[in-house]
Amino acid sequence: MNIKDLINSLIQISEMKYNSMKEIQEITKMQKIDIENSNSDSLINYIEKKQDKIEDINKLDNQFYSLYIKLKEDLDIDSIENIDVQKYPEIKELKSKIENILKLTKEIDEIDKVNNKKVKEELEKIKENLKNIKNDKKSLSNNMKAYKGYNTKYNHAQGVFIDNKK
Repeated sequence: MNIKDLINSLIQISEMKYNSMKEIQEITKMQKIDIENSNSDSLINYIEKKQDKIEDINKLDNQFYSLYIKLKEDLDIDSIENIDVQKYPEIKELKSKIENILKLTKEIDEIDKVNNKKVKEELEKIKENLKNIKNDKKSLSNNMKAYKGYNTKYNHAQGVFIDNKK
């Protein structure tokens, strides 16, 4: 594979990654809506879809990396920054694609941070509710014991005194 073909392959892989990242961005936005609406069933579905997309991206990253290493070896360079743009004008497009991917990654990360914060807040509310339920159950249990003590078979008896001194 010649240098231009390598660069074009890297561009194609980057484009596919960008498209997958856009899908992840949309899924992440939908997750935000589900978190706000407390729709856990749909949220779980989106988490699974997102995981599938992440796995697809990992495969693309592996392909990209192997071609990128080959490109660096073939050109005997350390970074794509060192590639002569005059000789290989396609490199501009590759750099642009990579920049777009990085920008999109930051946007997704920001939405994810907000989502994670909201999920943590919801979990804290649930923990507090469970704690209150547990305390209410203890209180109810104690009240039932007291009630049972006063509501026995002989609760009408006034008291019996037995005189053992005779």
